[in-house]
Amino acid sequence: MTPIALHPPTTTLPIRPVAISDTDLLRACCWPNRSFMTVYNQIARVIRNEQEGRGFGLVLTSLQGIPIAYGQFTLWPTCGEISDLVVAEPYRGQGLGTQMIQTLMTRALRLGVREVEIGAAVSNARAAALYRRLGFQDSHHLTMHLEHGTEKVLFLRLSLDGSPEAVE
Repeated sequence: MTPIALHPPTTTLPIRPVAISDTDLLRACCWPNRSFMTVYNQIARVIRNEQEGRGFGLVLTSLQGIPIAYGQFTLWPTCGEISDLVVAEPYRGQGLGTQMIQTLMTRALRLGVREVEIGAAVSNARAAALYRRLGFQDSHHLTMHLEHGTEKVLFLRLSLDGSPEAVE
């Protein structure tokens, strides 16, 4: 059975590559506690990664073009990583996180990745439950410095060996 993370995304909202011009709106909608420069530097870094073939960032926008969700993918030597996945508070629980992960996975497969990991703060049980439902399996824990201080993070992995390619 194909993991849900590898199913084609079904969204009526646009998903597109992140642009540096998204900084203000992403900060306002998704990361109000982060500084402008923190968000700007993150987006600039992911755009450089894309130019170097090492990853990409995507935004999902409202029908009015406002970024309401973000996710990024980084290609590491041993696996790929989905990180900084966020859906603006008023839009949570509507399947947008699932759609973002499915879109990120579809693009990741094009880079030839065979395993993908995603992390969730242990305090964020809702995120871990979503990732498990999509087919990711618990892998390991790390203690990391996150926005709210030092937290234990659960990393989950999805092996793509033997999995059919996702269809766009």
